[in-house]
Amino acid sequence: MTATRIIALTPFGRPDQLAAACVLAKIHGTVVPVGDFSAIALGDDSDEARTAAASLSELAGRHELLLLISTEEHIDASQWRHGKHENDVPAGLALSSLPDELEDLVLGRTEPSAVKGSIDTRSMSRRQASAATMTGERARVARTAAVWILGVVCAAILGIVFAVMAIAGSAVAWIGVAVAVVLVVIAAWRTRKVVTAATANSA
Repeated sequence: MTATRIIALTPFGRPDQLAAACVLAKIHGTVVPVGDFSAIALGDDSDEARTAAASLSELAGRHELLLLISTEEHIDASQWRHGKHENDVPAGLALSSLPDELEDLVLGRTEPSAVKGSIDTRSMSRRQASAATMTGERARVARTAAVWILGVVCAAILGIVFAVMAIAGSAVAWIGVAVAVVLVVIAAWRTRKVVTAATANSA
Protein backbone atom coordinates (compact mmCIF):
# COMPACT_ATOMS: atom_id res chain seq x y z
CA MET A 1 0.00 0.00 0.00
CA THR A 2 1.28 3.44 -0.93
CA ALA A 3 0.65 6.16 1.63
CA THR A 4 0.56 9.92 1.21
CA ARG A 5 2.34 10.54 4.51
CA ILE A 6 3.84 8.25 7.16
CA ILE A 7 4.85 9.60 10.56
CA ALA A 8 6.35 7.65 13.46
CA LEU A 9 6.08 9.40 16.82
CA THR A 10 8.82 8.16 19.14
CA PRO A 11 9.64 8.59 22.85
CA PHE A 12 13.00 10.16 21.96
CA GLY A 13 13.09 13.60 23.56
CA ARG A 14 15.88 15.01 21.39
CA PRO A 15 15.60 15.06 17.58
CA ASP A 16 19.35 14.56 17.19
CA GLN A 17 19.20 11.36 19.23
CA LEU A 18 16.36 10.00 17.09
CA ALA A 19 18.20 11.02 13.92
CA ALA A 20 21.33 9.26 15.20
CA ALA A 21 19.36 6.09 15.99
CA CYS A 22 17.86 6.17 12.49
CA VAL A 23 21.25 6.63 10.85
CA LEU A 24 22.72 3.70 12.79
CA ALA A 25 19.67 1.58 11.96
CA LYS A 26 19.82 2.68 8.28
CA ILE A 27 16.39 4.31 8.40
CA HIS A 28 15.91 7.29 6.09
CA GLY A 29 13.56 10.17 6.74
CA THR A 30 13.16 13.64 8.21
CA VAL A 31 13.19 13.94 11.99
CA VAL A 32 11.07 16.69 13.55
CA PRO A 33 10.45 17.81 17.14
CA VAL A 34 6.86 17.32 18.30
CA GLY A 35 6.29 18.77 21.74
CA ASP A 36 8.37 16.80 24.22
CA PHE A 37 8.92 14.02 21.69
CA SER A 38 10.49 13.50 18.29
CA ALA A 39 8.90 12.08 15.16
CA ILE A 40 10.23 10.94 11.83
CA ALA A 41 8.55 11.37 8.47
CA LEU A 42 9.24 8.20 6.52
CA GLY A 43 8.72 7.42 2.83
CA ASP A 44 5.45 6.35 1.22
CA ASP A 45 5.93 2.58 1.54
CA SER A 46 3.84 1.27 4.45
CA ASP A 47 5.67 -2.07 4.61
CA GLU A 48 9.05 -0.33 4.95
CA ALA A 49 7.52 2.00 7.51
CA ARG A 50 6.39 -0.93 9.66
CA THR A 51 9.87 -2.41 9.47
CA ALA A 52 11.29 0.95 10.57
CA ALA A 53 8.73 1.17 13.39
CA ALA A 54 9.75 -2.26 14.63
CA SER A 55 13.43 -1.27 14.65
CA LEU A 56 12.85 2.07 16.39
CA SER A 57 10.48 0.61 18.99
CA GLU A 58 13.11 -1.99 19.81
CA LEU A 59 15.63 0.80 20.41
CA ALA A 60 13.04 2.64 22.53
CA GLY A 61 12.74 -0.39 24.81
CA ARG A 62 9.71 -0.30 27.12
CA HIS A 63 8.52 3.02 25.71
CA GLU A 64 5.76 3.11 23.11
CA LEU A 65 6.02 4.21 19.48
CA LEU A 66 3.02 5.42 17.49
CA LEU A 67 2.97 4.80 13.74
CA LEU A 68 0.56 6.89 11.65
CA ILE A 69 -0.03 5.99 8.00
CA SER A 70 -2.13 8.48 6.06
CA THR A 71 -3.74 7.62 2.73
CA GLU A 72 -6.36 9.38 0.63
CA GLU A 73 -9.09 7.33 2.32
CA HIS A 74 -8.13 7.26 5.99
CA ILE A 75 -5.40 7.24 8.65
CA ASP A 76 -4.15 4.03 10.24
CA ALA A 77 -2.61 4.29 13.71
CA SER A 78 -0.75 1.52 15.51
CA GLN A 79 1.27 1.15 18.69
CA TRP A 80 4.65 -0.59 18.75
CA ARG A 81 6.81 -1.71 21.66
CA HIS A 82 9.93 -3.89 22.03
CA GLY A 83 10.19 -4.28 18.27
CA LYS A 84 6.66 -5.64 17.85
CA HIS A 85 3.24 -4.37 16.81
CA GLU A 86 1.02 -4.23 19.89
CA ASN A 87 -2.34 -3.07 18.60
CA ASP A 88 -4.18 -0.69 16.29
CA VAL A 89 -5.82 2.40 17.75
CA PRO A 90 -8.36 4.93 16.42
CA ALA A 91 -6.31 7.64 14.71
CA GLY A 92 -8.63 10.41 15.85
CA LEU A 93 -8.34 9.36 19.48
CA ALA A 94 -4.56 9.10 19.23
CA LEU A 95 -4.16 12.52 17.59
CA SER A 96 -6.56 14.24 19.99
CA SER A 97 -4.18 13.69 22.91
CA LEU A 98 -1.06 14.83 21.02
CA PRO A 99 0.24 18.23 19.88
CA ASP A 100 -1.57 19.79 16.91
CA GLU A 101 1.66 19.92 14.88
CA LEU A 102 1.61 16.13 14.64
CA GLU A 103 -1.81 16.19 12.94
CA ASP A 104 -0.54 18.88 10.57
CA LEU A 105 2.36 16.63 9.62
CA VAL A 106 0.17 13.55 9.15
CA LEU A 107 -2.38 15.38 7.01
CA GLY A 108 0.31 17.05 4.92
CA ARG A 109 -0.52 20.58 6.02
CA THR A 110 3.10 20.99 7.15
CA GLU A 111 6.17 19.75 5.33
CA PRO A 112 8.62 17.99 7.70
CA SER A 113 11.59 19.87 6.24
CA ALA A 114 9.86 23.19 7.02
CA VAL A 115 9.66 22.46 10.76
CA LYS A 116 12.22 24.34 12.83
CA GLY A 117 14.82 21.92 14.17
CA SER A 118 14.11 19.23 11.57
CA ILE A 119 16.98 16.89 10.61
CA ASP A 120 17.33 14.94 7.37
CA THR A 121 18.93 11.65 8.41
CA ARG A 122 20.93 11.62 5.18
CA SER A 123 22.73 14.75 6.36
CA MET A 124 24.19 12.95 9.41
CA SER A 125 27.21 10.68 9.10
CA ARG A 126 27.56 7.44 11.05
CA ARG A 127 30.40 9.03 13.02
CA GLN A 128 28.18 11.95 14.00
CA ALA A 129 25.40 9.50 14.88
CA SER A 130 27.71 7.51 17.16
CA ALA A 131 28.77 10.71 18.91
CA ALA A 132 25.14 11.80 19.38
CA THR A 133 24.24 8.53 21.09
CA MET A 134 27.23 8.72 23.43
CA THR A 135 25.73 9.72 26.77
CA GLY A 136 27.84 11.05 29.63
CA GLU A 137 27.74 7.67 31.38
CA ARG A 138 28.73 5.80 28.23
CA ALA A 139 31.57 8.24 27.62
CA ARG A 140 32.84 7.70 31.17
CA VAL A 141 32.72 3.94 30.74
CA ALA A 142 34.52 4.20 27.40
CA ARG A 143 37.29 6.32 28.94
CA THR A 144 37.69 3.93 31.88
CA ALA A 145 37.83 0.90 29.59
CA ALA A 146 40.37 2.66 27.38
CA VAL A 147 42.63 3.30 30.37
CA TRP A 148 42.58 -0.35 31.41
CA ILE A 149 43.12 -1.53 27.82
CA LEU A 150 46.15 0.76 27.67
CA GLY A 151 47.29 -0.85 30.91
CA VAL A 152 47.04 -4.30 29.31
CA VAL A 153 49.12 -3.16 26.34
CA CYS A 154 51.79 -1.49 28.47
CA ALA A 155 52.07 -4.48 30.82
CA ALA A 156 52.36 -6.83 27.84
CA ILE A 157 55.15 -4.74 26.31
CA LEU A 158 56.92 -4.63 29.66
CA GLY A 159 56.59 -8.39 29.94
CA ILE A 160 58.14 -8.90 26.49
CA VAL A 161 61.10 -6.66 27.39
CA PHE A 162 61.77 -8.55 30.62
CA ALA A 163 61.34 -11.89 28.83
CA VAL A 164 64.04 -10.94 26.32
CA MET A 165 66.33 -9.91 29.17
CA ALA A 166 65.60 -13.16 31.01
CA ILE A 167 66.38 -15.26 27.96
CA ALA A 168 69.64 -13.33 27.62
CA GLY A 169 70.64 -14.62 31.05
CA SER A 170 69.28 -12.09 33.55
CA ALA A 171 67.80 -14.01 36.49
CA VAL A 172 66.32 -10.82 37.98
CA ALA A 173 64.41 -10.22 34.74
CA TRP A 174 62.25 -13.28 35.47
CA ILE A 175 60.80 -11.37 38.42
CA GLY A 176 59.90 -8.57 36.02
CA VAL A 177 58.20 -11.09 33.73
CA ALA A 178 56.14 -12.42 36.62
CA VAL A 179 55.12 -8.90 37.69
CA ALA A 180 54.18 -8.01 34.09
CA VAL A 181 52.01 -11.13 33.80
CA VAL A 182 50.19 -10.22 37.02
CA LEU A 183 49.62 -6.68 35.73
CA VAL A 184 48.23 -7.99 32.43
CA VAL A 185 45.81 -10.29 34.26
CA ILE A 186 44.63 -7.51 36.60
CA ALA A 187 44.20 -4.96 33.80
CA ALA A 188 42.35 -7.47 31.61
CA TRP A 189 40.07 -8.43 34.50
CA ARG A 190 39.28 -4.77 35.23
CA THR A 191 38.54 -4.09 31.56
CA ARG A 192 36.14 -7.01 31.39
CA LYS A 193 34.46 -5.93 34.63
CA VAL A 194 33.88 -2.38 33.36
CA VAL A 195 32.46 -3.58 30.03
CA THR A 196 30.24 -6.24 31.68
CA ALA A 197 28.83 -3.70 34.15
CA ALA A 198 28.09 -1.25 31.36
CA THR A 199 26.32 -3.92 29.33
CA ALA A 200 24.22 -4.99 32.33
CA ASN A 201 23.21 -1.38 33.09
CA SER A 202 22.12 -0.73 29.51
CA ALA A 203 20.03 -3.91 29.28
